[in-house]
Amino acid sequence: MSETETKDEEFSWDATVTLHGSEVVIPLKNSVIKQEIEDQISIKGSHRKAILRSTVKKFSACLKKGVENLQGEALKEFQWNAFILLIDDIIANRHMAMRSDASLVEGAIADPRLQAPK
Repeated sequence: MSETETKDEEFSWDATVTLHGSEVVIPLKNSVIKQEIEDQISIKGSHRKAILRSTVKKFSACLKKGVENLQGEALKEFQWNAFILLIDDIIANRHMAMRSDASLVEGAIADPRLQAPK
């Protein structure tokens, strides 16, 4: 990828994942996946847990409303929250280990749920 290529021009794809018992379609980009993993592993435990509690509440509220009723920014926020929860699920409880071992980060990026269709 060239340095002049913008994030909007980067290849993106949709992944369908199951979160909290519901199938959710999440738009993905490689750069965003890597950045979110790095962001989540860099946040201290108590702060990360607070962020995740808030994210789960927002995600669950949207599920109750019905995803089919979401439009525009509300749909984008729902998909972003789903993405955050997916990354947290992939990282599991390996935050500390991933901070010091780049191969674990690469392993998380290679998770089948994050892969582009071939």
